[in-house]
Amino acid sequence: MLEWLNAAIDWLNAWIDWLLAAWRQLPPGDALSLGVSLCALLIALAGFGYAIRARRRDATAAARNDLASCLFELSRLRTEREEKERQLGDGFHAAEHAPVRASLNDRTKLYLSKAVLLSTRYRKLDLTSFDNLLLGAALADEGKYQTALQFYRRAVQTSADAADRAAALRVYGRALIAAGRPRAGRRRMRKAAKLFSALSRRRGYDDDKMNYESADTYARLVQTQMRWNYRSKTRADLIDFNRAISQIKDRGRRQSMEEVFAGITGARRAAAEPAPSVPSAPPAPAPAETPATAEATGKVEPEASAPISPAEEEPRREASPLSTAEVRAEVP
Repeated sequence: MLEWLNAAIDWLNAWIDWLLAAWRQLPPGDALSLGVSLCALLIALAGFGYAIRARRRDATAAARNDLASCLFELSRLRTEREEKERQLGDGFHAAEHAPVRASLNDRTKLYLSKAVLLSTRYRKLDLTSFDNLLLGAALADEGKYQTALQFYRRAVQTSADAADRAAALRVYGRALIAAGRPRAGRRRMRKAAKLFSALSRRRGYDDDKMNYESADTYARLVQTQMRWNYRSKTRADLIDFNRAISQIKDRGRRQSMEEVFAGITGARRAAAEPAPSVPSAPPAPAPAETPATAEATGKVEPEASAPISPAEEEPRREASPLSTAEVRAEVP
């Protein structure tokens, strides 16, 4: 390596010596003309570079303005769709309102595709964490969870403070679970819940608000796992959810989280209950009991009422749905 460097330096010195020798041999007029030509070439190259940079800067500014308008339209269309759903209720998905849905979907896809194109082509656009969250949410509404991950990841990276980072981690985790990566998604959502809980003990943050956000994160984690049928860790998450509820002091916030908790445990219990069977014909009257029948009954009853052993009881308890009393009993 050292020999190669010495050879390159020797070659450069020889080339400079040759140029100086050629310059001394030129007549004064030719030397002046050559110097003026070189200066003109340098000025032309500098002007060309400045023009390219100016055009790139103008293109970036125009792309930033177009992206801002697309984000504004996406936010407005999202609000308009939610308002229509509130007004029409279940009738929003009726056939008579198909033109309304088509109009909203077409405009959303138009602005969303343009925003995604601008954000991927122009890397130097300054997108805030909220902008990335908005694009990710719009893609998630379209069912494109895998594409939404990159914008949620950017939202985590461009978070302004710890609270924004926790909020971005929460939606990023939900998108990961929906995209088929439940372990990574659960890990990030639990990290967001713990971060909210830690912020409740830090100055500059509303402690009750942060505790509420922590409980809400656990609630969304459980609901998302149940939505995509990843329930192997739901029991532990429900216990942490109930523990987070106990840290909320505001009555209204705590009541809302308790209603969510009751709804989750009630849904699990209702799902485990067997479906009602078709009522059968009334049974025929039993015949008169004879001494032989009484003797046989006496022999059968002790066997039917035998206690269940602990070994048989434990699998039944694990297979049974988690009720509210069981979760609260496990919380210290």
